[in-house]
Amino acid sequence: MQVKSIKTEHFVLTKMSAADGDKYFRLSNNDNVMKYVTGHALDRQESDKMLATFLAEYGTDTFLGRYLIEGVAGDLIGVAKLDMDGSDVEIGYRIMEEHWGKGIATEIATGLIRFAKRELNARQVIAYVNVSNAASIRVLEKAGMVNMERIEDPDEVKYKFVYSTQINAPLRKVFYQILALIGK
Repeated sequence: MQVKSIKTEHFVLTKMSAADGDKYFRLSNNDNVMKYVTGHALDRQESDKMLATFLAEYGTDTFLGRYLIEGVAGDLIGVAKLDMDGSDVEIGYRIMEEHWGKGIATEIATGLIRFAKRELNARQVIAYVNVSNAASIRVLEKAGMVNMERIEDPDEVKYKFVYSTQINAPLRKVFYQILALIGK
């Protein structure tokens, strides 16, 4: 299978390769970007090791794995992931700090959800987020995901967000009913 890029309205996600070490380091060498990942910026050796670990998880013939997020002009925006967690598809993203607050993460999360549902036939799409990461919590909510569980791991307390047609159909109905009331 030839893995093609994933496209959103404004961005292109391409599967990462070993040649992307410089770009990945630009992202992982930022304390604020890595705050909820490792707790600190990575040096070049740590960044290369993390990238190699990501690349070893999945081969090149699957949509699962890590992606560079780039603008149409090729500028680095961040990285994204599609992983399996049991029978669920897990999404994730990290955005370069200079691009925070512009709606990019929401567009990426929404695009990953749509891709997972359409192309991977995901029954359920999930994401994990540190309970202190208010910005990512808001992104996942705007993307239509619902906080379903608080998980207390030894090294992190996080929420498990879920997007599924079973959960979101009733929520959509309530949303439309509220809109109808507001419109009267």
